[in-house]
Formats: sequence, structure tokens, C-alpha cells
Amino acid sequence: MSTPRTSTPRHQQGLVLFIALIVLVIMTLAGIAMVRSITTSTQVANNLSLRQGTTAAADVALETARQWLINISRASPATLNADFADNGYSATNTANPISPTDNTQWSTGSVWVWVANSCTPKPCTPAALAQTASNAPPPASSINANGFSAAYLIQRSCNNNAAPSMVIDIAAGTSNPCNLINTTNLPKNLSTDFRVSYLITVRIQGPKNTVSFYQASLY
Repeated sequence: MSTPRTSTPRHQQGLVLFIALIVLVIMTLAGIAMVRSITTSTQVANNLSLRQGTTAAADVALETARQWLINISRASPATLNADFADNGYSATNTANPISPTDNTQWSTGSVWVWVANSCTPKPCTPAALAQTASNAPPPASSINANGFSAAYLIQRSCNNNAAPSMVIDIAAGTSNPCNLINTTNLPKNLSTDFRVSYLITVRIQGPKNTVSFYQASLY
């Protein structure tokens, strides 16, 4: 009669558990990297969307200011020799349009106006809205569908409200109050086409408390 033999179990060395732990760590790191990549991509997409919305709102404000300048220059150019607060116009450039203490706000006392978010019939130029304090929220009529509001300020390149003139009285010690630009690129003694330049500064307020400034020069 034979007696069955039984094998003695060998002691586990822990190799499988060690490998499983390494794989688990690798999978965890890969998951963290994927989450961070997705988060970064989402942030980039959001930033691009904000920039596009800001640019679109700025274009509307710049065009509104430009059209006002064109219309008033044709209808009543002498009006540009004085401030026109209702349309965000300053006949002088003595004040910095952006607050030196807070780069997200406009200077105190400047004549900024909001731009309406729509106008009818199309195509048309949105109207300038009433001026508000720099710390006040934009009016509802200036907020477009994407949550952006635009305000603008037009500054003439002159140091006083006098009318631009090419006449310089050397004896009296006076000079032209405006920085005229030679638009023909010819020497001064051969050209009489000098124009006043205007600086348009646009402030865009958007979602997530974002604030951006755009500037353009016209003559």
C-alpha cells in the first residue's frame, strides 16, 4: 500500500505584488498627466475665446468712435475744438486715459462712454451711451451676448481747445496747439496737407472680471 505524497507550499517571494504596485503607480501618474493636459487645453481654449470676444467688442467700439469722428468732421468740424462729453470726446490730450494707480480703470474725470450692444436697422453704428463712474458696472444695454462691454474715449492731439492752424506767430511766442501730421510724406515747404491725429482708447470689460485696453490712432 502506497502513501500519497503531499507537497509543502513554498513561501511567496512578493514579486507579483511588487510588480502590481509599480503598474499601479504608472497608471496613476498617467491619469494625473491626462487630467492636467485636459485642464490646460481647456484653459487655453477659454483664453482664446476671451481674446476673440475682447477683440470683437473692441472693433465695435473703435468703429463707433471712428464713425462719430467722420460724421462730426463733415457736419460741423468746429465742434471738435471743444470737449464733447456725451460722445466721449476730449479736444486735448493732456490727461492719461488709463488710471496710473489702477491699470484696469480709466482716469478720473475723463469722458468715457459705453457703446450700445446693438442697433437697428442693420448695418448701423451702435450709439454712445451715458458716461458712468469708473467703479460702476456697465449698463445692461452695453453688454453683448458674450458678456463683453466696451467704452471708448477720443483724444485730439492738441494741448488746448484752440482751432488747428498752420500759422505760427514767432513774435508773440505762440505755436500751433496741435501736433499736425504731414500726410503726404513730402517736405513741409512742398506740402500743405497737414492733419490732426486722434487717439481712441477702448476699455473692454468681460467675463471673469477681465479688463483689456485697445488704442488706435486716426487722422
